[in-house]
Amino acid sequence: MSKGNTVPANDRRKRRFRRWLKFSAIAVALLLILTLVPLAFILYPTLKSYPKPPVQTAVSQLEGNMQDLAHLRHLPDVERSFTPETKAAFTQALSAIEQRAGDLDRAGLAMATAKAVALADNGHTNIVGLAGDRSFNAVPIRLGWFADGLFVVAAAEDQSHLLGGQVLGANGKATDALVEALRPYVGGPANLAKEFAPNFLISPELLHAAGLAETAGSSTYDLRLADGSIAPVELVAKPGSQGPQNTNFWPARDLSPVAQANATSGWRHVLDGVALPAYLSRPDSNYWHVYPLADLLYVQINRVRDQAPLDLSQYLSDMLDEAAKKPIRNAIVDLRFNNGGNYTLSADFGRRLPTLLPPTGRLFILTSGNTFSAAISTAAWLKYFGGARVTIIGETVGDRMQFWGEGGQTVLPNSKLAVRYTTGFHDWENGCSLSQLRSCFLLNYIYDVPAGSLEPSVAVKPTFADYVAGQDRALSIVMELLAADGNAG
Repeated sequence: MSKGNTVPANDRRKRRFRRWLKFSAIAVALLLILTLVPLAFILYPTLKSYPKPPVQTAVSQLEGNMQDLAHLRHLPDVERSFTPETKAAFTQALSAIEQRAGDLDRAGLAMATAKAVALADNGHTNIVGLAGDRSFNAVPIRLGWFADGLFVVAAAEDQSHLLGGQVLGANGKATDALVEALRPYVGGPANLAKEFAPNFLISPELLHAAGLAETAGSSTYDLRLADGSIAPVELVAKPGSQGPQNTNFWPARDLSPVAQANATSGWRHVLDGVALPAYLSRPDSNYWHVYPLADLLYVQINRVRDQAPLDLSQYLSDMLDEAAKKPIRNAIVDLRFNNGGNYTLSADFGRRLPTLLPPTGRLFILTSGNTFSAAISTAAWLKYFGGARVTIIGETVGDRMQFWGEGGQTVLPNSKLAVRYTTGFHDWENGCSLSQLRSCFLLNYIYDVPAGSLEPSVAVKPTFADYVAGQDRALSIVMELLAADGNAG
């Protein structure tokens, strides 16, 4: 072979490098395809967002409502809690609403669509913000649930004589019948719908839209007044004081006179002048703690959300560092007013608090129908890691142990009603399994625990007499249990 046909060694090395580079690129591409395609297949349903509404100007009530309903028809495309049966029922319900769309004012559309969306039967999937004195009218009283019924806890100054009155019914229907009639407008378990019922009951506008009042301007309430007399009282509503809402208002907030005073001036509260129990004293603080006894930590977490000046996770970490230096044997975590938030913020707390308690110590979790979403996650961690030392006291939490969450919101373009939709599954009773990889929220494979049931070991709901006396029956039971086993003080 002549010298002119010889390939230089340097060129051969370059060719080999180019071939290696080509094969490496192919291998990396194949690896990415094998990794990203399954990951996209898993994540897409969770990350899928609601389509944006078209930019249109409605020239009539009919046209505006039809545009809103057309936008709402996309809900089954993203909402993952629907079953084939409930999806079909939702579609049928929207068709029925369209037939009367021209006759529906904003309240009528709100209640009609709320009933349709609630067919998903998921606590996080609802038309949100349906509350008197927000973007809908309200009579000048506020209501609270107790073991013995529904009572007036706050009132405008000129209606202060109604404070402490028990609501026996409204507009010719008994209270229990009203609650049952309002049940279809809130998705999720029945106790969640009952928690939200006062939002509807104070709004003649919403009651009228549900066929539970003859007029949208006033309602007549049958009250057993504080002196024992029973009388019908007609109350005229005032327009809502706020614009469209994109969050739910939880009526139990009205139980605290502090919250009521901060929200409304010129009103009276049934607890005015009463020494407040701890659980009602700081409703606007997302988190705070105190030591009722030298060896007892009490922490109330009202929202699993950050609040200045210290983020929640940092606050809880610092609190546990502080508690670790004290002779803490027992702890109380009060979640009765906690409607959720970002569950990752309380995860470390749920694992770590039980490690600070001795084997003979006790961990009490206080719950109610307002204990919802990330608060359920927090309670699940505390129960799972606390084991036999945990005692749950109070009421059933506000959602099932298996629920759909995450997702997001869309707003109907004309009525501005906010619709909450969900894309990620949670199972705080059994934990997520690999077979649920396409449905369970992926972070749950890091964070969730099979906590079992969160039903209270000691079921208790305060009576109205307990409440007006400034007593916290749940906390009293905790102290009784600690005294009984010699574990207090």
